[in-house]
Amino acid sequence: MSPITDPRYAASRREQFDKERADSDRDARMEYIKPLIMLLVGVGGVITWCLANGDVVDEDGERTPALGIAAIYLVVFAISLVCGVIGLWLASKLWLGGVGYLGLSILRLAGIYGVTDLVGMVVSGIPLLGWLIQAVVYISLLMWLFELEATESIMLALITFVVKIAATTVVMLIMFSG
Repeated sequence: MSPITDPRYAASRREQFDKERADSDRDARMEYIKPLIMLLVGVGGVITWCLANGDVVDEDGERTPALGIAAIYLVVFAISLVCGVIGLWLASKLWLGGVGYLGLSILRLAGIYGVTDLVGMVVSGIPLLGWLIQAVVYISLLMWLFELEATESIMLALITFVVKIAATTVVMLIMFSG
C-alpha cells in the first residue's frame, strides 16, 4: 500500500497539514500586525510631536491649541487616507492588477501614511533633502508592503501623493477660509 492511502501514515499527514495551517495563520496575522504597528507608531508620533510643540501662533496673533493641531492632523489623515485608497484602487484597475484584500490594503496604506507623516515631521527642517527623504521612505514602504517593483511603486506613489496633496489642500482651504 502506498504512503498516501495507507492509514498508518494518516497521523503524520494530519500533523504536517496542521503545522502548515498554523504557519499560514501566523503569516496572515503578521500581514496585519506590521502595518498596524506602523500606523500606531506613525500617527502616535505625529500627535505626540504636535502636543509636545505646544500651541501655534500664526502671523495674525491667533493662537491654535496643540490639541486642535492634533485634531486637524487626524481629520486630514482620514480624508487623505480615503483619497489615497481611491488612488490605490485606480492604480490597481489601470495597471497593478490588484493589491490584495481591501481591508489589508487600507491598513497597509494607513501604516505607510503614518510613518511617512512622522518622517516628514522629523525632517521638515531640512528644505529640499527632507522631501527627498520622505519620498524615498514612502516609495520604499510601498515596495515592501505591497510587494511591488520600483517602477510600479514610483507610479503608485505619484498617484497617491498627488491625491493626498489635493485632499490636504482642499481640507486646509475649507478649515481656514472661514
